[in-house]
Amino acid sequence: MRTTIAYMSALVCLCACAKSGSSGERAADMPYRLGQALVIGENEGGELVSVDESCDSAACQAVRERCGDQAYADVVVDESGNVLDVLCFRANAQVREVGEDPVPEAQLGNNSVLVLDDTADGADVTGDVVLTGNNATIYGQGADVSVIGGDLDIDKNNAVVRGVSIAGDVFIEKNNAQLSFTEIHGDLRIEGNNVTLAKCVVFGDVIINGVNTVLVQNRFATARSITGKNLTCNGNVGFDADVADAGAGDAAAADAGAAIPVECDDQHGGGNH
Repeated sequence: MRTTIAYMSALVCLCACAKSGSSGERAADMPYRLGQALVIGENEGGELVSVDESCDSAACQAVRERCGDQAYADVVVDESGNVLDVLCFRANAQVREVGEDPVPEAQLGNNSVLVLDDTADGADVTGDVVLTGNNATIYGQGADVSVIGGDLDIDKNNAVVRGVSIAGDVFIEKNNAQLSFTEIHGDLRIEGNNVTLAKCVVFGDVIINGVNTVLVQNRFATARSITGKNLTCNGNVGFDADVADAGAGDAAAADAGAAIPVECDDQHGGGNH
């Protein structure tokens, strides 16, 4: 399970660092460690860096410019290390945590963070989740333990989703949505502009009607050709979902067998791979 191990190792490293206090500073009630960034796109496992005065890389500079000093970030880059997008997880947010008892549904308002627990006890939210406010974040502890049992509807701008599994469809209606380390078991429909998807697994269809979509190191069960306007791609591959029928888990199915090429067709230029 090469990719699953790589994906999970990045999440485990982040959580372990947050609990151990080895670097950065963890704000009260925040599930992520401030002052750190995970660089996604140059290698399979990503690179966790401390965003301090000793770091003068393009990734660290982008975090300072876009997120400020009090934040954790996922930095999405192309194969040459050029920054494509930055997912910011800030300290000045209202945190709501779903504990051991599941909730039937959830809505997130402006500047709020929904944290899902790290226990593999079924769906944390058994129904749908709707992001009704701007700058809302869903933060999970990994797609194998943090589960939304229904659909996810992103109805406002600047949403961030990390480390969760979504049993249903994902519908992105607004702009600047960012998803990382997320499994989508239904379809993904993107109507908004400037959407980024990094280190995600999509089992259903992928429909992109927005512009400026960024896809980096994702795995797709059905999509073999993805089309979009001003589409940017790096390291995306397909996989055979039928492997799951032979007894492999959903995440394991994404890693089984040889990677299948996925073509990206930029309607305003040449395709990226």
